[in-house]
Amino acid sequence: MVPLRPAIAFVFSCSLLGIGCAGPTQERRMYPEPSNTVQQELGYRDVVRIGQEYAVSSGYEVTEVAEAVQVRPNYWRIRFGLAPRGSGRLLDIEFDQAQRQVVGATEVGGAAGRVTPGP
Repeated sequence: MVPLRPAIAFVFSCSLLGIGCAGPTQERRMYPEPSNTVQQELGYRDVVRIGQEYAVSSGYEVTEVAEAVQVRPNYWRIRFGLAPRGSGRLLDIEFDQAQRQVVGATEVGGAAGRVTPGP
């Protein structure tokens, strides 16, 4: 025959363990690194610099970097404001960072890039 005290302790321990495992658990999620890591910042600067060099060598007068967005890994869209400042003219450059080359460029006029409110 099994002694009563150790058997009760065993059943009690198992029931506490079962209750602890049966309850809901918090889901642990892996959060991505912040977007301002050193590697990404250097990539951003290189992309903007190469895009600006491309625009100038293509005869555009760049006044500002309006936007530089990494669309997908190693693929960027850089938008430059063109002279004269305030004209609304933009140059969109698509850049492949892995191959380190411009894969497309489109000039956008002032009204085409703006959204006008409806009546």
